[in-house]
Amino acid sequence: MMDNNTFHKIPVTFYDESYNKYQNEVMNLLRFIRLFHPVSIVNPERFNRFERQAEKVCHEMKDVKDLQHFQFALNSLLAILEDAHTYIIPEGGLIYPFEIRYYEGCFYLYAIDSKYPDFTGKEIVSINGIPVKNIRSAMRKAMPSENEVKAGLWGFYLNRKAFLHQIGVDTSKGVCLGFHDGNSLLFESETENRSGWHQVKFPPYPVTVKRDDLFSYQIIDDKCYLQFNAMYDLQSYLQLCQITGTKVENSYLNFLPSFFDFIDKMDYDIKQHQIWKLVVDMRYNGGGNSMLGDQLLQYFGVDTDSISKYKTFVRKSDFLFKCMPDFYDCSKCKSEELIPMGDFENLHSLPKIKNRFEGKVIFIQGQNTFSSANYLLTTIMDNHLFPTVGTPTSQKPTCFGDVLPVELPYTGTKGYISHSFFERPDVNRNEDDCLYPDFHIPMSMDERLKGVDKCWEWIETNMLNE
Repeated sequence: MMDNNTFHKIPVTFYDESYNKYQNEVMNLLRFIRLFHPVSIVNPERFNRFERQAEKVCHEMKDVKDLQHFQFALNSLLAILEDAHTYIIPEGGLIYPFEIRYYEGCFYLYAIDSKYPDFTGKEIVSINGIPVKNIRSAMRKAMPSENEVKAGLWGFYLNRKAFLHQIGVDTSKGVCLGFHDGNSLLFESETENRSGWHQVKFPPYPVTVKRDDLFSYQIIDDKCYLQFNAMYDLQSYLQLCQITGTKVENSYLNFLPSFFDFIDKMDYDIKQHQIWKLVVDMRYNGGGNSMLGDQLLQYFGVDTDSISKYKTFVRKSDFLFKCMPDFYDCSKCKSEELIPMGDFENLHSLPKIKNRFEGKVIFIQGQNTFSSANYLLTTIMDNHLFPTVGTPTSQKPTCFGDVLPVELPYTGTKGYISHSFFERPDVNRNEDDCLYPDFHIPMSMDERLKGVDKCWEWIETNMLNE
């Protein structure tokens, strides 16, 4: 899986002068999805449901004049695809004066007007009297997701009136948040002002606190802790520029680190300190280029050419070729609409890692482990390479992905649409809705507020103190 941040305006293939811009946008997007997204080939029945619903949404947009309402309606339509990579980015605007976040099965108040500092961190059990369980079920249908974890992670939109309307919450009298301790707060109106808000503070766990680096490591006693936060580096950026035909920016050359060089430096320190235990924390990793995962496995002594791999198929389209001219050679591609990734001669691999770590390895995963990070851990799981601990991820292992950033022509709405399909190595588990770790280590909100990291404590006790 790869990242790309240049937005491409999709072609106009539908226009009806009797429709408003929102109706034309819905029907034009339907035609684009039919020709660009793999779903119409991989799961025709699901696409047929999407097509029928698009016609209903088009009718519902007849009298709509609010852009946010339209954009959340589009996301609800895209949710039918069951593709967490394909979604619309809602415009900013008025919000209710609070922020909600999701953590391992519950919603909590992340930030609020400074008048209510004692409420941050509290678990929310209802919104306008509707139990959170029902809210989460509605969110599953309202935002693109592949499981309940991903649906919950969209919780930061729960301060938007248009989104609350989309999930069936009546806001005519405001928004009332009910808390686990029996207290409640009522917000009668929206605001533009976000300054001076009080935000929840989580005591940092000394070892595993999230760092700003794409990847970093530290030697702790007899262990090396590798925090792998993003699968993106200098080489993957240059590869992306080559594929998309875009100019290499000097600013990126100056600040992007090389994962290849990073592994070399870490390996040197590991050998200097005679370290034989290595922990890879991927709880903050939202993906990037999956080839960095191959490099990491090579460092751990895995022959990436001989293990069972993902099967990757790209939806062949003129528009994709136009946006990524060096991604594949149209003249050499087979006539099939789904092209196996093995046919992509123009896609150069990243340099192979020569150093080797021969000690014990364990991976940590969590709710924010997504896209290429999920891809790597699924490869590890299906090949029985290394143990994993943590909580379920927010993505199906067999999934759509490799997004193209797009702009819709009638409204200027931006979003991401997948052009590839990924089938996990163990095809017998294709229907799994998330990746479960070998050892499930749940953690409550109260523990997080106390600065506890049960995954790290479990590793020290059970895996690495031998």
